[in-house]
Amino acid sequence: MEIAEYRNIFENEETHFYYVGTHSAVIEFLNKYLPKKTGNKILDAGCGTGSLMKKLKRFGEICGIDISNEALKFAKNNGLRQVRKGSVTNIPFKENEFDAVVSIDVLYHKQVKNDLQALEEFRRVLKPGGILIIKNPAHNWLRGNHDIVIHTKKRYSKSEFREKLKRTGFQILKLSYINIFFFPLAIAKRLAESLFKAKPSSDVKNIHPQINKILINIYNFETKLLIKGTIPIGLSLFAIAKKPTKS
Repeated sequence: MEIAEYRNIFENEETHFYYVGTHSAVIEFLNKYLPKKTGNKILDAGCGTGSLMKKLKRFGEICGIDISNEALKFAKNNGLRQVRKGSVTNIPFKENEFDAVVSIDVLYHKQVKNDLQALEEFRRVLKPGGILIIKNPAHNWLRGNHDIVIHTKKRYSKSEFREKLKRTGFQILKLSYINIFFFPLAIAKRLAESLFKAKPSSDVKNIHPQINKILINIYNFETKLLIKGTIPIGLSLFAIAKKPTKS
């Protein structure tokens, strides 16, 4: 990711509809799938600037790792101390340590040299029966200028995502697209970028507060749909998977 984008995220993730909606979805999934008990320990694998970590404190002890020194600097500016430098392909924690691992928009990145190794690491650090909540961008043909800014290596198909989760020993509880209502807008934007040869720029920008509120409500509505079932198409893929209690 471009260094400047970390500050952009830090300044916008508390209010921008995409981050607000995504974080709300993660919380809903934890409420549904994480066993209700005291002392849950959660890893945010690829914690970025730390906004999600702050919101997950309600579930127990939250730890975070990120490969970027810049991201960790902003996470610490967010008041977070349980963050350390680490790669998702070599997580600096012992096996069977976490009740849940959350990884939001990480595996797609160019710095993740082996996504299967990352998934195996998630499985290793999870306790038997532990929950993985993971999200990544979908549809490689939707690559655009934002992908250049955030250093996207690939966007995933649903079938590939399913195959990799199964290959690394996860039991898939839910696998679905999300952001179906934003899908046509993204296609239009990518076409415009191609036609007008727009310079690479981030999709994370200030939005009029009323429009942003509407978009948050749309995202939250999709999350409710996803809790009950699946969504057939969308900009991103969400998966909730479980480490088997027996190997």
